[in-house]
Amino acid sequence: MPILLEKLCPPALPDTVVARERLNDCFALSERVRLLMVQAPPGYGKSTLLAERLTQLQQPSAWLCLDARDDEPERFAVYFREALTRLCRELDLALELPEADNLAEAVETWLALLPVQAPPGRLVLDDVQHLTHPSILESLRHWLCHQPPWLTLTLASRTRPALGLPELRLRGELEEIGLSELAFDAEEAQTLCAEQLSLPPTRVSLERALRRTEGWPLALAWLIERTTTLASFDTLLERLDGSHPDFVTWFDELLARCIDEQDRQLLLQLGVLERFSPNLVARLLEGERLSQRLEALERAGLFLERVEPHSQWFRFHQLFAGYLRHRRHELSLTTQHELHQRASNAWLRLGNPALALAQAIDAEAPEPLAELLEREGPGLLANGHFSLLARGLAALGDTRLVDSPRLTLLHGWASHAQYHFDRTRQAIGWIEAQLELPGWAELSAEFATLRAQLAINEGDAERAAPLAEQALTLPPRYLATTPLTAAAILAEARFVQGHLDESLQRIHSVEREANRTGDAQMLLWALCHQSETLVAQGRLQAAFDVQERAIAHVEHSGLDRLPVCEFLYRIRSQVLWEWQRLEEAEEAALKGIEVLDSQGERWTLQCHIGLAKVALSRGDQAQCADHIRRLRKILVQGNYHIDWQANAHATLLAWWQANGDLDAVARWLQEAPPGDPTKASNHFAQCNLRNHARALILLGRFDEAEALLIEQERQTARLGLTTDANRNRICLAGLEWQRGRPDAALAHLAQALTLATRTALAGSFLRLGRALPEMLKGLLAEHELEPLARGHAERLLDLARRQREFGRAVRLMLDDSVIDDIVSRPDVPELIRTSPLTRREWQILGLIHAGLSNEQIAEQLSVAPTTVKTHIRSLYQKQNIRRREEAIALAGELLSRIQGE
Repeated sequence: MPILLEKLCPPALPDTVVARERLNDCFALSERVRLLMVQAPPGYGKSTLLAERLTQLQQPSAWLCLDARDDEPERFAVYFREALTRLCRELDLALELPEADNLAEAVETWLALLPVQAPPGRLVLDDVQHLTHPSILESLRHWLCHQPPWLTLTLASRTRPALGLPELRLRGELEEIGLSELAFDAEEAQTLCAEQLSLPPTRVSLERALRRTEGWPLALAWLIERTTTLASFDTLLERLDGSHPDFVTWFDELLARCIDEQDRQLLLQLGVLERFSPNLVARLLEGERLSQRLEALERAGLFLERVEPHSQWFRFHQLFAGYLRHRRHELSLTTQHELHQRASNAWLRLGNPALALAQAIDAEAPEPLAELLEREGPGLLANGHFSLLARGLAALGDTRLVDSPRLTLLHGWASHAQYHFDRTRQAIGWIEAQLELPGWAELSAEFATLRAQLAINEGDAERAAPLAEQALTLPPRYLATTPLTAAAILAEARFVQGHLDESLQRIHSVEREANRTGDAQMLLWALCHQSETLVAQGRLQAAFDVQERAIAHVEHSGLDRLPVCEFLYRIRSQVLWEWQRLEEAEEAALKGIEVLDSQGERWTLQCHIGLAKVALSRGDQAQCADHIRRLRKILVQGNYHIDWQANAHATLLAWWQANGDLDAVARWLQEAPPGDPTKASNHFAQCNLRNHARALILLGRFDEAEALLIEQERQTARLGLTTDANRNRICLAGLEWQRGRPDAALAHLAQALTLATRTALAGSFLRLGRALPEMLKGLLAEHELEPLARGHAERLLDLARRQREFGRAVRLMLDDSVIDDIVSRPDVPELIRTSPLTRREWQILGLIHAGLSNEQIAEQLSVAPTTVKTHIRSLYQKQNIRRREEAIALAGELLSRIQGE
């Protein structure tokens, strides 16, 4: 029989390969491990992983790439023998393996000939899903039982082969790499984008892509191949769904190859469920051997995975789930509705009202839906299922809601939680029109609390406080958490009014009561409010310590998906930015966005502000521009609280200042939210007015800015708003410096530094830009400062010196045009032509010449440091370079040729 040599070679690697060093531990050649099993659905890079890692780890191996024709014992025996022979030659084992007509006998003979001791090696069988013949599988099982300890059989397969894997797993002789391990993580996805895109997407976009694709390499590659600009990546990402025509066609062909029509119908029925177990499936569907069929689908590798490794609950990959939803129209509408209603009832029996509500909405039965909402609404509200509640209430329609006080109340809270304040006002209008009617009056405590919450969100603490106090005098009839919510609103009202000590006392009481009643969400909110109040008082370290407690509470209570967590991560990011711990600030903002990703981008405004501030601090103009674009887009989508607006406008002003766009500053000042400095009793009113002052300073209207800041200072002194006092004093220092009054500027700066010994602000100082180092040098030379203030000034001077000038990040010295010019020259070294460098290697060579370290190069190119090391190793091998100095010299020589030096 002729042998195709191609089948005995590892697959050719694609042009761009992401090194997977994090999986190296799985490739250890151990006498204990008999089998390495790499199993995942198509498109997860199983073959690429093995080909790339085995080469990098320099592990001796022989390959056999299988296809459907190899599922014949005689044919399989021929190829298996040839692969084994090649491995023996690789290991310098002088063996002659005889040919055999019978596979079982051949396996026994070959095993007998293999030595007990030899150098370690691997025999790789790729695309094992093609092997289904009982004789082949039995022979491989026998082989695994008796193969010598120096040999590791390595299988790559879409399906889980029947080779006794459970027994090997229990005995510790099996190493497994599955779907979750093969999915790209953030670092690998970033590296892939940086390799293929001239402008890689922002971390926000990339992490959203990872959530949408669940790290599926095929889907990420689809995104990247079609991306032309940063904006187009986001546009494609919005369209990325299992119902996209590209994926529908792909999934159709996959199912046609893998399963019969009966199992395909089962998949369509399972597609109505978010997750399921054999027990739940048995309750919902009719048919025989459902549990066995479900397990068979899991073994088939059809994007079906366990929710947890050892649980009986399953879920589909979300893109495959989207495909099943798209194909669900093949079931009759009646069948779909019946399935959804049965699923809703089943979820209620299993104690999961959220999934029950999601199914009830799709069942399109108004009365059962209304009953479910009234009965389970309080619990769903308490657990943060706001968007789900809003969907359910919208399905009922306003006519049904306005007749029910309980549904109206739920409508008010759900719309408020999503910042749809016009809908909240609508609900309050229905309430006020019917408050005297039976059934409505008994919910007076709940209605007063809702009205108080809307008032506080509209910035009207004077109206909110009495409404909250009224609610505390009335008994709750429907929402048991009403007294605690009202108490929290009253604490927030006192905060807005500037009574910080009273606010802290009240929120401590809320914390104690939430602890007593086990209200985990309210406890988290109380901790966040404490942190915000402590920041206002200038006690940033104490605020950070409270945040640490809040994060521990989130992890302990499993609250990481509640919207209130965004509040925690947002204020944490703000504190970390002030301390110039930029990596941590960025991580916190990204976590906040992740929490709210499914709720819609409009919720993430504050976190995008944090990311833009980080990019500004790094001097990264491209990334900052993208964050600013998103920020402005989100701002026009909703009517936000002045706190959110003021923070956003502060960042926009910093962006315009960095770009010298005074026209934008002037336009903003004409349309800016008004403010009264005599009533600036909280941090957001102070921030809004400070924005006015900063704009006036940028426009040279110094007297107006000074009057505004001095009046604000009176308020901060009266109310103890220490952090705002610190920021205002920094503004006054910048104002006087621009005015040409250095003595007055340094006096203000000295006072700001004294305040900073309590607040530890750094980010706000650095907003002074180029003037700060000169001011600090003058201050340190001419003024006597307290030791703590002097130490802070020296730290700020160091930070200012190391801060990149905005828009002047290191540029790639060897761009495409320069590379073309070098390669086309007749006097270029021969090695450049015979061992051509990749585009990325040219870029790295240029950055080495610019004097950047590996870590700085990784940051510049948005790739992992390990990836940079891999490229440098390849670059050195191609050009016969041994040391970094030789690489710098080579780059200098090449550049000098085209520059004529």
